[in-house]
Amino acid sequence: MINHHLSDEFLVEYANGSLPSPESLVVGSHLAICTECRARVETFENVSAVLMEDGDLEKVEPDALDAVLAMIDSPAKEDAAPQIEFDRDTLEVIPPPLRDYLGSSLSDLDWKRTGRGIEEASLVRQDDVRISLLRIRAGQKVPLHTHAGEEYTLVLSGSYTDGGARFAKGDVSVADSAKNHAPVADDDGPCLCLTVRNGATKLTGPIGRFLNPVIRG
Repeated sequence: MINHHLSDEFLVEYANGSLPSPESLVVGSHLAICTECRARVETFENVSAVLMEDGDLEKVEPDALDAVLAMIDSPAKEDAAPQIEFDRDTLEVIPPPLRDYLGSSLSDLDWKRTGRGIEEASLVRQDDVRISLLRIRAGQKVPLHTHAGEEYTLVLSGSYTDGGARFAKGDVSVADSAKNHAPVADDDGPCLCLTVRNGATKLTGPIGRFLNPVIRG
């Protein structure tokens, strides 16, 4: 059961195509898992269509959600780029909108150790935007940190606890500079997450403060 959803603001911007592509990746991947938010997006599209008739809203394609879902569910066209053969483990946990960013199965990604019990596979890094997969060992605590910008996290498998709240598959977390946190992966297995970060991550623990000058983003 998904308990942490995206706000209506994000879903409306996604529906009308005004959300930046990194955030759209998080939303699209969440929608592939969450039927409740897919229904909300469809509702926003219907409302937008009514408002558009009155000239109160910029034109929104009424079948935008259908097009996205069709891309998720339908096989590729013959003239499309060759499809990557993902292994079963990857297909089970990676939603279709995210697969194009991987380029290979999870086991073949360039995983780098970024801390004790924590591995990261960088998918996109451009200017201050970083899109990554994080794999956290069961029971492992992420060092206490905050963010210069926003951090969007979508749980793909496993679960973690942050500030008394539990996040499991399909749950989304949004953190910014006002949040100082140290998520802990639950003990029942490793946790795999999609993260989109705008701006640098800043360690705030006693040791982390000394490491910040040598940490990039």
